[in-house]
Amino acid sequence: MYFSDSATMPSLTAHLLHLDESALKAATQHPFLEAAATRSLPLEQLKTWLAQDRLYALAYTNFIGALLAKVPIPTTLDRETTLEWRAVDLLIDCLVNIRSESKLFEETAAAEGWLDEVCDAQPNRHTRAYQDLFAGAAASQKPLIVGLTVLWATEECYLRAWRHAKSKMDSGLKVKEKDVMQRTFIPNWSSPEFEAFVRRIGALVNKFGSERAGEDGWEWQECEMAWRQTMWLEKEFWPDVKAEKKVTFE
Repeated sequence: MYFSDSATMPSLTAHLLHLDESALKAATQHPFLEAAATRSLPLEQLKTWLAQDRLYALAYTNFIGALLAKVPIPTTLDRETTLEWRAVDLLIDCLVNIRSESKLFEETAAAEGWLDEVCDAQPNRHTRAYQDLFAGAAASQKPLIVGLTVLWATEECYLRAWRHAKSKMDSGLKVKEKDVMQRTFIPNWSSPEFEAFVRRIGALVNKFGSERAGEDGWEWQECEMAWRQTMWLEKEFWPDVKAEKKVTFE
């Protein structure tokens, strides 16, 4: 377990990770991920996931913008040492990253001949639920730590999910033998660079948790509720892979 600056209080992220381990496993070890890793993913489910994840990324962009608007930016000489500036700096990087990911989704869809189909998709009920979660977590009456917790929860789950997928891949595959999931998406979210980014978010959440909220306070309870909502949504967001035709790419 990770600990905060206080020697006696567990960090917020460690607390959340142990809150409901079965829900975390369900969210990050879905059958979709193993199918993605083994070239057994149904084509329609792959396109559904790509279309909905693109819409999720666009909602995430608005979410990060709303969180940025909540942070009072310091104007003092020591601005860069403040917790607020650390939050601003991180959220700006989130915007840069999601811009790259949105481009990756669309360039990949174009290369596979799916661009119109992917970009014409409307949000399904789980994507709409994510839009609602983002809007609620960034609402004016919510403390910033709740929005940061939702941000970290989504990224922590994605890292764990795609690392699970990577563990199911055949490590002996040559580049020409890999499909679009194996050569593009799985490496993107199982990389050391993405892990470092997620750890950076987690460190910020823990700093806010130790300095701006108490373990027994209402803010931690709000973060617990946000975590549970995110776990449920992460599990439901993955498309069902049953009884569909396998997808193959050359």
